[in-house]
Amino acid sequence: MNGKRVSVCVSSVCLALVLAIGISYGVSQAAPKQIEWTFNQQSLGKWCDNKFFGEVVPKRLAEATGGRLKLNVPIDLLPIMEVLHGVRDGIIQGAIAGTPYYSGEWPIGSFHAIPGVLRENDEYPAVAQAIAWPYLDKSLQKKYGIRLKGINHWAGITLYANKPIRTLDEFKGVKIRGMGYYDSLAFEKVGAAGIMVPWDEAFLAVQRGVVDGLVTGLVAYESMGFWQYAKYINMWPVHGASCAAMIIVNEKAWKALPDDLKPIVAKILREAGQENCRCNSSLVAASLESLKKKGCEVIRPSEEEYQKSLEMMEPVRQKWIQQCEEAGTPEAREMLEKIEAYLAGYRAGKTVK
Repeated sequence: MNGKRVSVCVSSVCLALVLAIGISYGVSQAAPKQIEWTFNQQSLGKWCDNKFFGEVVPKRLAEATGGRLKLNVPIDLLPIMEVLHGVRDGIIQGAIAGTPYYSGEWPIGSFHAIPGVLRENDEYPAVAQAIAWPYLDKSLQKKYGIRLKGINHWAGITLYANKPIRTLDEFKGVKIRGMGYYDSLAFEKVGAAGIMVPWDEAFLAVQRGVVDGLVTGLVAYESMGFWQYAKYINMWPVHGASCAAMIIVNEKAWKALPDDLKPIVAKILREAGQENCRCNSSLVAASLESLKKKGCEVIRPSEEEYQKSLEMMEPVRQKWIQQCEEAGTPEAREMLEKIEAYLAGYRAGKTVK
C-alpha cells in the first residue's frame, strides 16, 4: 500500500511539473506586450512629412520591431505651442516638431533663423547632423526631459508678400508673419513689422490682409494656397534657407522601451529624418517653377541692398547668443562658431567638386 501511495504521489508530482513546465513554456511563447506611442505633427501641405511620418515610418517601425511598437502620428493633435510641453509631460510620447515656434523659451534650437547663417537647402541637414545634434539633445534633456532622435527640416524658406520688396526702404510699414521671435526681430531691424500669428491661422491672416505676407517654405506656400494673396517671392535673407524641425521622444518613454528595441527604433527615426530632409529639398525647384507659371514673381534685391540688410540684421545674432545664455545654454555661442567653421569647409568642398 505504501508503495502504491508513493507511486501515486510521484506521478502527481510529475504531472504537476509537466503542467507547470507547459504553462511556463506557453507564457514564454506568448507575444510580447505591444507598446503604443503617439507623436504629434502639424499640417504641412505637400511637404513629404504628413504622409511619410503618418504612414511610412509607423509601418517601418511595426515591421522592424515585429509588431511590438505601434506608432500613431496624427496631425494637429496638440496646438503647436504646446507640443514641447505635451512631450515633456507625457501627454504624447513624441513629436515631429519645428523649432522656431519655441524660440522664446528654447532659443538654441533656432540658430537656423539667424540671417546669413544658412544659405542653401542642404546646409541645415548637414550641419545639424555634424555639429548641432549633441548640443540640442543635451539642452532638450536638461530643460524638458526630451531626447532628440532625428533631424528634419522644411526647405526653401523665403519671404512672400502682396507687394514686391526691391529695396530696404520698401520694407517700411509692411506687416509680415514670421515663424518665430528671430524672424520678427529681423523684420524690425529693416523697418517692417513682425506679426506673430499661429501657423493654423496663417492662411486666414494672409487672405484677410491681417498681414501683408509671411515667411515659410516654398512647398507649403504653393500647396496651401498662400500664393493667391501674396504673389511676390522676395529673396531677402531674413531667415536661413531651411527651417529646422526635429523628431523628439519623451525621455521616460524612451527609457521604458525594451533594450533590444532601442537601437532599432533609434536607427529608423534617425534615418527617417535624413530621408525626409532629402525629400523636402527635392520638391523646392519644382514648386518654384510651378509658382512662376501661376503668375508669381521672384524679386531679387541688388547685391548692395542684400549685404546692407545683413548688416542691419546683425543684432539678431547677438540677441540669440544673449537669450541662449539667459536660458541656461551658454554653449550656444560655441555651437554657432563650430557651425560656421563647418559650413565654410562644407561650401569650399562643394565649390571644388
